[in-house]
Amino acid sequence: MRLPAVMAAGLCMAMPAIADDPGWSALTRTDLQAIHDLIRDNHPGPVDPENARFRAWLEAGLKQATTRAAEARTYFDYVRALRFYTNGFQDGHIGLGLEITPVEQAWPGFIAGDSLAGAVEVIWADSNAGVRAGDRVLACDGRGIDEWVKERIDPYFWNSAIPHKRLEQVYRLFYAGAADHSWQFSSCRFASGVVPLAWKSVGRGEFQGILETAWGESDWTPSLRQVGALWIARIPTFDYPDDAAVAGIRSLLAELRSKSDVLRRSTIVLDVRANYGGNSEWGVEVAKAIWGTDLVDWVSDSFDETVDWRASDRNIEHVEAVLARATAAGMAESISYYRRALAVMKAARAANRPLGRLEDERSPVATRPPGLLTGRVLFLTDGACASACLDFADLVLRLPGTMHVGLPTSADTNYIDNSRAELPSGLSSLSYSMKVYRNRVRNNNEWYEPSIRWPGGAMTDAALANWLTEIAAQ
Repeated sequence: MRLPAVMAAGLCMAMPAIADDPGWSALTRTDLQAIHDLIRDNHPGPVDPENARFRAWLEAGLKQATTRAAEARTYFDYVRALRFYTNGFQDGHIGLGLEITPVEQAWPGFIAGDSLAGAVEVIWADSNAGVRAGDRVLACDGRGIDEWVKERIDPYFWNSAIPHKRLEQVYRLFYAGAADHSWQFSSCRFASGVVPLAWKSVGRGEFQGILETAWGESDWTPSLRQVGALWIARIPTFDYPDDAAVAGIRSLLAELRSKSDVLRRSTIVLDVRANYGGNSEWGVEVAKAIWGTDLVDWVSDSFDETVDWRASDRNIEHVEAVLARATAAGMAESISYYRRALAVMKAARAANRPLGRLEDERSPVATRPPGLLTGRVLFLTDGACASACLDFADLVLRLPGTMHVGLPTSADTNYIDNSRAELPSGLSSLSYSMKVYRNRVRNNNEWYEPSIRWPGGAMTDAALANWLTEIAAQ
């Protein structure tokens, strides 16, 4: 596929140099068709008898996205058309990876977010932005803010199966590629008055740091601290990609075990705010340190892990590679699992069946073993909790002594275990799932609602400590 003329000389990374070019339309259509074909041939969704909507969007969404592609003249149009298609599957595990990103970004000096009351408000602002935190955003360039959310957020970034997540991405209304001038408002009307927006350049890394500060996500290190009678275990992620990160979670686990006697008699807060997932086995280890191995294993074994694997040549090749890595690392449990998965996939492929059933072979003990916790656990979430964090929620919310507090979690589909494929342009890649749960304790795109909901405002450490102390005293 020929790149647009301005891209032909080696994938120039400076986006402002990528001018309008009709070649983007053809390139966009090609990558959209590739996404369609990859999902059609390798994802369980199109052949899942329990998800007719997924199958319908595969075709209807392609048609709508291709119409958008006809008008694509810039890199930004290309990205939006692909996001529109992938977002429409309502599947958080379908991911679009962008292999190049604009060197220059632009923003007006403030971060917008969800007021938790269905409104958009400023949650962080620098000193010369002309607005302050807490100021409601009412309209921009003559149109109400909800109109802009419907046009610029809903089609690309919101899984409409999870209503409370709608405004999570609203900051993107005020963050754009420096050359994406159509995305930059001239002025906005706030509750405090009309303010002209002064867009300025910002690096992607710098902006990510500002976002984390605005969202209170600056600390990614697991920790345990005592606040009065509370013990707060901070678990901001289950993704530990290197030795230093692994050392951090192992340090927390060691501290939980060494203090287990006092912790189990106390009120423990499991704080998973900003935890988007990772490896669910870390959550199991945290639970065992609190409730004890026998009870945690008993609850875990009660979950039916029966899955259907999509049997395709690409998926079989991917799982063979995963098995080879597990074998090299000596991971006995993973070796056994992926050998079984390959066997059912190959059998289904040979029989020309799209799915291969891998039954859960565990035999849970009938009698529940005693737990070691005599105190209580407050499970604190915000809207980030997804993937392995939701697996952790599945477990701890079924263990005795747990109360869920904070904000509703995110949700995910029954599709899991991802592979990745580069798209024809080389500009993007697609991540997609290869298997589907059949009897998971949580339904497709189901979230958890807290028993006691956060009353609103910034979730600062001080505000949370006071609130959690009040709950613990009840």
